[in-house]
Amino acid sequence: MKDILQSPFMQDLIAGALVGYLKFCYRTTRWTIEGQAPVEVIWDGKGPVVLMFWHGRLHLGHASWPRDRGQPVCVLASMSKSGEVSMKINTRFGYHSIRGSSAKKSDPTKQKGGAQAFRELIRWIRGDKDTGGRCVAMTPDGPRGPARVMTEGSLKLSQMSGAPLVVLGQSTKNYMEFKTWDRMRIPLPFSRGAMVWGVLPAIPADTDETAMERLRLKAEQALTRVTDRADEILGLVPQGGS
Repeated sequence: MKDILQSPFMQDLIAGALVGYLKFCYRTTRWTIEGQAPVEVIWDGKGPVVLMFWHGRLHLGHASWPRDRGQPVCVLASMSKSGEVSMKINTRFGYHSIRGSSAKKSDPTKQKGGAQAFRELIRWIRGDKDTGGRCVAMTPDGPRGPARVMTEGSLKLSQMSGAPLVVLGQSTKNYMEFKTWDRMRIPLPFSRGAMVWGVLPAIPADTDETAMERLRLKAEQALTRVTDRADEILGLVPQGGS
């Protein structure tokens, strides 16, 4: 059975079914949006940008970034079998994928395929004279957690590319929640939803290790804050930090 589920045919089937379901949920959700004006400036500026949301809200992220206005998006997908399905899902949403698995908070290049993946992310986000900068979307506590503890990968990417950090909190009133490390949520259709945006400046190129840790904590707190705010808008009890 495991071999069947991991076959390319079944992975395509699973990805197609999930994307169809999520698109239906997004279309039937009534969204309340806060803090989007500074992000619209980034969209119109066509420069590089790092987008972050917690892994537990991964299946809401595709509803946020306007393909007709925002920068082209690339997603880091893990090297695991589930990463293969994630890549197929991202492709169906019109996103580019780069394979690599995060491992260490202190060094984003020490991962499965990590050094090569990080170089590819840098090339992608810098873009070129024709496309301008691009977006890299990351779940900075994935793929293994701990939940809502941010690794430095997103910040290093910002530091090396000059890209601002956009934090995104999303929630829906009705959802399924799984008993996973990240308390993964899947939205249900015909619900109310909330998106809360925040923008942090690019990490300075000369940031040392002590300053990087301070900025990491600041970004971690900012991402948790907008995520909890999205829950609060809908009358839900925020999950809070780990």
